[in-house]
Parts: sequence; structure tokens; C-alpha cells
Amino acid sequence: MKNKLTRNPLSVWVAALSLGVAVVPAGAQESDGRSEAEVGEAMEQIEVTGIRASQRQSVDVKRNSEVIVDSIVAEDIGKLPDVTIADSLQRVTGVQIQRTAGEGTSLNVRGMPQVLTTLNGEQFLSPWTITDVGANYSDIPASMISGVDVYKSQGAALSAGGISGVVDLKTRNPRDLESGWTGAMNVEGSQGSITEDDNYSADTFVGFNGERFGFTLGAFKSNSNSANYQIWEDMRLGFVNAGGDPLDLNGNGDLNDRYLVPGGYGVNAYVMEREREGYAGSFQFDISPSLEFSADVFYTKMDQFDRGVETNFNGMNSDNYDVLRPGTITSREVVLPAEGDTPERVINSLQVAVVEAPDFQATTQSIQNHTDALNANIELKFDNGGPFTGSLRYVRGKAEKTYEKAVFQQGTPEWYWVDEDGDGMDDPVEPFWVTVDFRDEYPSFLFDEDLSGTDRLNLFQGFGEGTEQEATLDVFRADGSYQFDIASFTSVDFGLRHGRRDVESQRFIYMTPTGYYSTWADPNVPEELWYQPLPGDFVWQQYPDWNDFAGNAQLGIEPFDALRDMLISYNDFGPFKGWGDGVAALDPKALDDVNGFMNFLYPGAQRFVDPSRAYSVTEDETSAYGQLNFANESGVFGIPFEGNLGLRVVETRREVVNAVYDQQAVPEEGNYYGGGYPATYGQPQGWQIMYKSLGTETTKTSFTDVLPSANINFFPREDVVVRFGYAETMSRNDLVNVGEGETLWYQEYRVYTPDGNQVDENGERYKMVTSPGGGNHQGNPHVKPWRANNYNVSTEWYFGEGGILGLGLFLIEVESATQTLQEARAYPDSDGVVRRTANIWTTKNVPASDLKGFEVGYKQAFRSLPGLLANTGIEANYTYSDNDSGSVDLVGNSFPLNSNSKHQANMILWYQGDRLSTRLAYNWRSDIFQGEAGLNTNEAPISLGNWAEAAGYLDASINYDLFDNVSVYLQGTNLTETNYRNYAQFESQLRSINVQERRLALGVRMRM
Repeated sequence: MKNKLTRNPLSVWVAALSLGVAVVPAGAQESDGRSEAEVGEAMEQIEVTGIRASQRQSVDVKRNSEVIVDSIVAEDIGKLPDVTIADSLQRVTGVQIQRTAGEGTSLNVRGMPQVLTTLNGEQFLSPWTITDVGANYSDIPASMISGVDVYKSQGAALSAGGISGVVDLKTRNPRDLESGWTGAMNVEGSQGSITEDDNYSADTFVGFNGERFGFTLGAFKSNSNSANYQIWEDMRLGFVNAGGDPLDLNGNGDLNDRYLVPGGYGVNAYVMEREREGYAGSFQFDISPSLEFSADVFYTKMDQFDRGVETNFNGMNSDNYDVLRPGTITSREVVLPAEGDTPERVINSLQVAVVEAPDFQATTQSIQNHTDALNANIELKFDNGGPFTGSLRYVRGKAEKTYEKAVFQQGTPEWYWVDEDGDGMDDPVEPFWVTVDFRDEYPSFLFDEDLSGTDRLNLFQGFGEGTEQEATLDVFRADGSYQFDIASFTSVDFGLRHGRRDVESQRFIYMTPTGYYSTWADPNVPEELWYQPLPGDFVWQQYPDWNDFAGNAQLGIEPFDALRDMLISYNDFGPFKGWGDGVAALDPKALDDVNGFMNFLYPGAQRFVDPSRAYSVTEDETSAYGQLNFANESGVFGIPFEGNLGLRVVETRREVVNAVYDQQAVPEEGNYYGGGYPATYGQPQGWQIMYKSLGTETTKTSFTDVLPSANINFFPREDVVVRFGYAETMSRNDLVNVGEGETLWYQEYRVYTPDGNQVDENGERYKMVTSPGGGNHQGNPHVKPWRANNYNVSTEWYFGEGGILGLGLFLIEVESATQTLQEARAYPDSDGVVRRTANIWTTKNVPASDLKGFEVGYKQAFRSLPGLLANTGIEANYTYSDNDSGSVDLVGNSFPLNSNSKHQANMILWYQGDRLSTRLAYNWRSDIFQGEAGLNTNEAPISLGNWAEAAGYLDASINYDLFDNVSVYLQGTNLTETNYRNYAQFESQLRSINVQERRLALGVRMRM
């Protein structure tokens, strides 16, 4: 395939200039001879102003730490090495990141996402992950962070909450600035290789360091647009109800074949717009020579809009996923033996689908997320030069997140019969024939229909829904340290901490006053009630009926001419080919005002809070720790050592409040909205009910964790450190897995019975019943936190200024894990008869085995090379992590823990001259386990793995100092336009693909 870099000369220039200054690593340099105390003193005096200085300081942080830590340090005020914090952190040995619309958002350490993220050493609220202890780094402007420490081994004095590590984000300390005033400003413009909109970001910083006080104030604002084109579908199992493949699509003569098929065949074409702003401030005042007061505030706000159009050829015919037709190309994967009432099944993957789809649907959506968070801190520190030092600290956090979605879908549903030939009899809608080829880099579509108008898309319906979450955090802590000299013990650290986190979550939905006794000549409804609106609260619908653009005279609905005039032909489907003149849709921005849009479609629509989906969780955590520090210059066999022994005890008290109701019970009249005609007779339809209020139940639980730790570092040479670390660790649960109640989604299907009120095309009588098709019950108030034993051994050779060669071994014994998985549950159909089961996602504690591996890291500045090469350097690392979650796939192979890649590697080449600096960085991960694929089937569940393919990302940057205080820079991310591809268990079974574009940014940085 042609190299995509050739598509844009600017990308080629970025890469070429970076490669032009890269060199092969030279031999190790001699140590500069400084003692550790001198290194620490020099580190405090460093004013970081470039790649070389940033690398040197990050190496010094690692060298002087008592535990195993890796760091990134801003190259200058407001300048981390990459565009986002997550992108910078992926360069750290053992850190793996996840991406959304091409941007790094979250991470794991050594293969586990159970990582605590702190701000200046203490817990904070990240509004995007408001229920979790981790962070979504898209919330946090990178320009407001001065550095990040990634702790891989833990001591008792470190905040508890991370299984495999703790990530500490650091803002700039005003007392570390040069004396007097400091100021900086960055202005940047950028553009993606697919999206057409220009993007911008701007940040400013001002600081003052005086004789007795100092302060900093920084602000940030940006707008970015990123391509978010996707193909994404849950897996289904084809030909289940038929008992096998009656068409023998693969021609093998065996009719026991089942096919892994998507629920539909189409494309999601979105552009994600992110508007961010924030500010950070810090104030420090020396009350006296021994007493210091400090206060910090950190505010972030983001408005994210994911706008676009989805296309979907229906993959279901009636209630069967049997739309594949001859010409389909499949691959036989595995044979599953008979189990109970389920016969032997031959599982096949799908490469080319020839589909006879009963209908097509085009869906316009505006998906919004609005986040807002304020984290504040005040602290009083005491240090009079004596043996005792201490601090008192209070942290307050408040965060809010609103998710809102508006949906407008058009189509001609399978059940929509019209009189096409004018003979007075309704005729079924003709199916859509489409061929989808999944074998190429981008799947392609082939069909003959014109979908750009309303000829075949003459019906529509709209929905609006969302969730609101808010949280508060209060932390009080007292820490102290006392120095002494008894044997080899030098000091003791101790402290108390109490934290309280409150989270409330509720779902809302826009209901429409559009319910009728019947919209057709329904024999189950008295004739005099046909086409009549339902009375009172029964009129409300969560899911409005389909309307025709031509209106409906029988229902008194006028033609929707104004809406029809708003339609456009949407044809921006990125690299996915075959969509011709496009499909009829609305401009997605027309849906941004959800309330206004819903009332335009359905006058009188109102927003209702769904009490069945509301929950609140309060977690009170009280902890105490003590840590003995020791050091001995004589050491063992003449080898000096230092380290610590500690213990932290954490008591967690949890209170969960959620709704009490029975999904299958008939609610009392007057206590709910909607329900349709059956509700007037006390038999409401499950998917249309909205409760007015519900009772609640409160569940209280508590648990105590005793977490010992030990770290010892040996210094066999002045430039070599050998570290051993042990810690028992725990990580709190995502509160979604603690508080969320049971919710079901419903489907209709035929039940053939002699007393049925409908007749099929063969003259057989049947009735339609409603049945749960699946759902979620992820909240488990009694779920326990993750717990593990963490072992670390590392050897580090500091062979020169900013140079290190390190090797680390790690073992994480996971004693208790939390897993979300499907279980089959039986529910009665709407007529009270239990016929089928539904697969429900639940949360459980499960055992898990060890996570083990090793990592190698290397950094060097090539000062000994001649000429310009003396200004070059390298960073390289590799991590191997292997584990077993305790779950197995359909053939018995073990699944790893979620989000883990077994192999990860980074390579960074850089040049730092007097005025010109450049960096070329490559990050690669092997296949990523993304959890079990949710296979929707009413047969026995099948355990399939959802995997992301191995992928590498190439980034580059160039910086040139025009003047001493003014520089320009050019930055390119994902230069090779690497995509994010997922497959369901078998590499030939595409589950999803996310298109990720190349981005180029040009900026100016000024400093005073």
C-alpha cells in the first residue's frame, strides 16, 4: 500500500527533519561525578527550557526517589512533550493509553487500568470519569501541568488506590520560579487530514516569586475538531431460530452452521468537537520562618459535541438474524459441542456479506458531554529546622457531567406496508440488497438504491435523553515526619486522612404527548377508539411512533413540510466507499438544542427524570499510616543501602441508595407515565413506562484493607541503584458497578398459537408478545475493591548526565478482581409466560491470577559525538506484561485483564541545538484485550474476546527560537494515520474500526 505520508508534503518535512538529526546510540558516557545531594540541589535550580533539560530532570527524579518512579517534565512553562497528557505518558515505560477520536484519554500501567490519578499528591475529581478514581486526561489541559510522576512501587506514605501504580499530576509551584516576575503565552492553530475545520488553542501564564510570598495564575482555552468515523456493531448469532443455516451459505453440506454477524450493516460518520477552558492558580506565603501557607485552585471545563449521521441496513428479519444470502463469504472457525438444549454449533466468521435487508435507516445524532470541575486545596506546613516537620491539608472538589443525546432517524421499517400498485391491498416494502466487503482496510458497500431523498426514507421519529452526574470530594489529612538516628533508622513518617466522596447520578428522557389507543385498525382495540389520543398520563411516550413526512389525516397530523425542507443529502463518510449521492439526513448541528429540537418535532415534549435509573453512592474512607525510613552508608558487604518499611490501614464505609421496583410488575395507576393502550387495562408495555416516583433502598457495607509495604535500594556503585519493592495495594471500584440498578431493553416477537389475533403470509395464527432482549444490572453494592500484592525488582545504571539504562521485573498477584460479564436470566413475556432467557451484564468479584513481566528503559544524550550529533539523544523502552483474568473464551483459552497489551515499545529520537530542536517519537502496542464481546443471543451465551489489533503511532515536532523569548513550533501527531481496529475473537471477524486522522499544529510560544 502507498505510504500515506506522501499525501501531505508538510508531514514529510516534519518526519524528514526529525530523522535527519537522529543517530545510532553511542557508548555509555562516564558519570559526571556529582553526589546525589549535589544532583538534588542542582535539580531544584534547573529552569527547564528544552528537551535535554527535561530528560535530565526526569532522570534525576527517578534516581533520587526511594521508590520506583518514572517522570515526564515540561520542557518549558506550558509545554509538555506532546499535545495531551496521555500522549506524553504513553512514552513512559510500562504506560499504555486508550484513544477517543484519535486523542489519548485514559491509561493503564503495566497492563492494568486500576491506576489512581492524583493532583499534587492528593485525590481529585475528574469530571469525565466522575464515578472512578482514575482520570480521563482529555479533561485536563496539558499546558496547565508542569510534570507527571508515575509510581510503580508504592510506600505507605503514598495515597492508596492504585493496583499497578499511581499517577501524580503536578502544577507549577510559585516558589520554584526565578525571583521576580515570570510570564509565558502560547498560541496554536492546527488541522486534521480529514476534518476541514481549523482548530486553535491559547494559554497564558504569569507568576511572581517574592521574598515572602509567590503566586501563579494560568489560563487555557482551545477548540478542536477530530474525525470520528466508525464501523461499530455488537455481534449477533445468525440462524439461531432456524436451528442452523438452511441456505448452506458456505456450501459444506452441514446445516449446523451459525455465523457471527453484526446487528446491522452501515457506517457511523461523526466529527467530534471539543471546546476546553480552564485556569489554575497557586498562592504561597511564609507566615514565619517555620510556617508556610499555600492555596491552590484548579478548574477545568469541556463541552464536547459528537455530531454525525449513521447508516444501517437492518441485519434482523423479524426477530431472526438471517439476512445473509448466497454469495456470502465466510470462514469456519470452531465447533462448539452440544450443551443442554443447545445442539452442536459450528461457528463461522464473516468476510463478505450479501444481505437482503428488510429495511434501511439513516440516523442523525448530536451527542453532547459537558463537564465542569473545581478542585481546591489549602495547606499549612511547619518546618523550624528541627527534627519534626508536619502539614495540615484540606482538599475540596466538586464536579458535574451532563450527557445529552438527540436522535433523528428516518427509514421505511420492515413492518410498514403500503399500497404500491393501487389495488386496494397493502404491499410489503421491498427489501434492500447490499454487499459489504470487510476484507479491505476500509469496508466497502455496494447497493443500487437511491437513499438521498425521502422516496425510500419516508418515515421518521426522534428521541432525546441523557444523564446528569455530580460529585463532591472532601479530604482532611495531617502528615508528619520526625528525624532521629537509632541504628540505621533515620526518620519516621506518619499521618491520618479522612476522605468523603458523594456521587449522584440520574437519567432523564424527553417524553412526547403522542400516544394513541391505536394508530391502525387494531382488532385488539374497540373500533370507536381507533386513532384517538390516550387520556391523561397515558398519552406520554418514551419512544414516539413513526410519523410520515406526508402527515396522517386519520390522526389529524399535518404534513411535515418544514421538516422535509431541512433535509440534506449527507455524503461525508470518510474512507468508507459506496455511498454514492449520500443519504437523506438533517444537519447534525440542528439537534444541539435538544429541548428545542424535540419540541419542534413533537410540540409539548417534556423532560422527565427516570427514578428507576437514579442512584447515589457515598464512600467514607479513613486511613492511617506509619513509615520507618532507614539508611546505612556502611551497608551490607560494604554496599550502602536505604529504604523504608510502612503500613497503611484503610477503612471504607459505603452507602448506596437506589430504586426499588420490579421490572415485570404492573405498577399502580397514577404512578407512571405512558404505557400505551394496554396500560388503560392495567397491562402496560415495559419499554414505554416511566415511573413518577419509586421507593428507594439503602445498602450499607464496609471493608478494611491493611496494606504493608517495604522498599530497599542498594548502591553497589555511585552510578548504579538496585531496588526491591513490595506493597499490598487496593483500588476502589467504579461507582457505576456499585450503584446502578437493573434496566432491560425489550423486543417483540411472534408466538404462534391457535388463539392468535394475527395471521402470517402462510395463513398461520400468531400473536405478538414483548420480551426482555437483554439489559444491564451492573450495580452491586457489595462488590469489593481490587486487591493485589505488588512485587518489584529493578537495576538502574546512571552512566551520564540525563543517561540511564534500567531493567525492571514485576509481579502483581491479583487476589480479588471485579469483572463485568453476561449471565442468562429468565423473564416472563408480556403475557406472563416464561419462554426465553436474556443475557444481562452484571458485576461480580472474581479471582484473577498473576500479572508478570519486565521492562527495559534507556535514555542518553550523545554529548561525546562530533559536531551536530553532540546535540542529539534517544529514549527507548520496552515492556512485556502477561496475565490471566481467570475467564476463558469459547475454546478454553484464558483471557488477560482488560486493556492489556502483552508487548509495548517506544522510541524517541531528538535534537537540541542552540535555536533548533526536534523530536521524532514512535509508540507501538501489540493486540489489546478489550473485554468480552457482548454476543446477543437467546441461546446459551458464547464467550468471545473483543480485541484491538496491534498498532503503532508516529509523532514528530520541530521548535525554532526566533529570539531569546520567542519561538515557533510545528507538531505532527499520528503521521501515518493509524486506525483503531477491533475484531471479535477471530482476526477475520471485524467488530469495529475507528478512523484516526493525522493532525498538524503550528504555534508561537513567548516567554518573559
